[in-house]
Amino acid sequence: MKTRTLALLSLGIITLLVLGTLASNVFSPPPNLKLKTKWKPATYTLDNGPPNPWLTEIYFAPPRPLTEVDPSTLLLEGLYSPSAPVYMHPLKDRLVVPWNGYDVITALLTKVGHMGPGTYVIFLEITGKLYSGQAFSGQGSITLVIPELPPP
Repeated sequence: MKTRTLALLSLGIITLLVLGTLASNVFSPPPNLKLKTKWKPATYTLDNGPPNPWLTEIYFAPPRPLTEVDPSTLLLEGLYSPSAPVYMHPLKDRLVVPWNGYDVITALLTKVGHMGPGTYVIFLEITGKLYSGQAFSGQGSITLVIPELPPP
């Protein structure tokens, strides 16, 4: 082939590659926002009754207004909804989400893997959407203590 034909062909291929990259970036959904979560209490011993409600404080990193969060979309591990209305923390710029204590224990036990005595740090995921439809997710840890059974 002639040099001119090769140059035009190469230019056409490069143009298609650049346009394809731009189109994939324009039509791809926006990335999930990063959510920080703090469980209250952060440690739980299995032989005690669960706190009810079990509270989670959530906030965004980097910070953004929490008034944009649609509370009806909040889910724990993709399954459990909050057990009561969410509210703003009185002292911190955080949203407080109450969960049913038994739902949190169920989520913890499905992630523990086995039930041997010991201390386990388990991360639970909270997902949701803003009123604009943009998704967010984040994980927070709870330290689960499974005590040894007393001898018979």
